[in-house]
Amino acid sequence: MPPSRLVSIEQTANLGGGAIWPLDVIDEVAEVAHEAGLVTHMDGARLLNAVVATGISAARMAEGMDSVWIDLTKGLGAGVGAVLAGEQDFIDRAWRWKQQWGGAMRQSGILSAMGLYALDHHVDRMADDHARAARIGTALAGMARVESVLPVETNIVIFRMAPDGPGSAELIETAREAEVLISPRDERTCRVVTHLDVDDDDVDVLLEVMASALD
Repeated sequence: MPPSRLVSIEQTANLGGGAIWPLDVIDEVAEVAHEAGLVTHMDGARLLNAVVATGISAARMAEGMDSVWIDLTKGLGAGVGAVLAGEQDFIDRAWRWKQQWGGAMRQSGILSAMGLYALDHHVDRMADDHARAARIGTALAGMARVESVLPVETNIVIFRMAPDGPGSAELIETAREAEVLISPRDERTCRVVTHLDVDDDDVDVLLEVMASALD
């Protein structure tokens, strides 16, 4: 097995229920990694959710990272795209590899415009996603056939059904019939994500479906 070269942090942690890496832990990981001669990367697909939830800037959270990327889709709501940041030499090499692997796109200015609009208009509104996720998590925690709900810090809710409750496949199908989409993690665990296209009325429908199946 080749020696390790990279340490990567996912902010927020998807399978941790959208949990936020604390700033002091990020700094400690970066310091230990650099002392060991490793480079550091932040998978910041949902970095701006952490920014909105904590008030800590993206620049500060990524201060100890050699590279970081953000996803312009997901909570930001752009149709496609991501942004990679790092030192100029790293970006030059990443750009070269992107071209070699067929990553060039014609008319990419249209896609860039989507990303710029998302960054200008869709960051602060992530607080609405977080509030709706917290509402969902609180409601699920009070349902009789829900065994546990991971702490809801941002926009991801992961919950586990009790043994006497439906399995994931059954719950997903019940939800689908009401035009609500949720995803499985395992046979008894599901994930719900709030985002730009989910409003309060949608949450009402979701909770009605969940109550009928789980309460």
